[in-house]
Amino acid sequence: MFVGYLRNDFEEDIQNILDSDNLFELELLKQTYKAFPQYCFAAYEEGKVVGVISAYEFQKHIFINVINVMKAHEEILTRLLKLLIQNTSSMNIFVLIDNKQKHFVEAFNFKMHSYFYRFIHSGEAVPFNFSNSIAKQVSGEDYENVSKRIDKEVFLDNREEYISKDCVFSNSLKLSTETGFLHSYVVNKRYIRISPWLMQSESFLDAEKLLRGVLYYRGLKKIFGFAPKDINEIVELYESYKFKKDGTYALMYLGEMPNLKLENLYAI
Repeated sequence: MFVGYLRNDFEEDIQNILDSDNLFELELLKQTYKAFPQYCFAAYEEGKVVGVISAYEFQKHIFINVINVMKAHEEILTRLLKLLIQNTSSMNIFVLIDNKQKHFVEAFNFKMHSYFYRFIHSGEAVPFNFSNSIAKQVSGEDYENVSKRIDKEVFLDNREEYISKDCVFSNSLKLSTETGFLHSYVVNKRYIRISPWLMQSESFLDAEKLLRGVLYYRGLKKIFGFAPKDINEIVELYESYKFKKDGTYALMYLGEMPNLKLENLYAI
């Protein structure tokens, strides 16, 4: 088995990962590889990718945004994490990882920040009003300015390049009001991911409008997002629109703790 940098022709070799995980984000990996190939590593078995990790660098932290290892090769996660950490020049790192796998990062002295639920909406009908008036309110006309301002308020970091370019796809749907923004994109033929979705404090009504908007425009596919477990207002909003809990994830950090405002973070 070879464990090292992700090869630039990795799309030809990653089918086993795609087949094993319906939610694997190939397009996100591709865009991260373009931006930070030095933070993209993979494990190859007979020329095929059986595990992969990638990360995106912000001003204060590095965020591991793709971490996936096939079940039969789960132990390779340790080698992938070690490679990434060795190549990040002792920078602060954080990662959202399946709670069942958090012991892998704890072995590298990652500490606990908070828990998140993965919510999935499977197309179950939810009666709600989405008028032309609401459509105009969430149309995203000022998305760029709103997202830049609120993202900095919530993450307390410079993520402008990420928000404006590297997490944006040809199939992105950008919705916003004056008090928040919601970005969603196509993961594959079946799934849509909400990421990121950030709001100012006390903006619940606008948050509900944005959620209605993504359900209205994307509702024919399954929609998922990761939301903080202990913020009841956010959890209840998802559940009121028939999103189901589909796993618990741990936000872990190495080095300086990311100072996130969880009450404003509706989807990471």
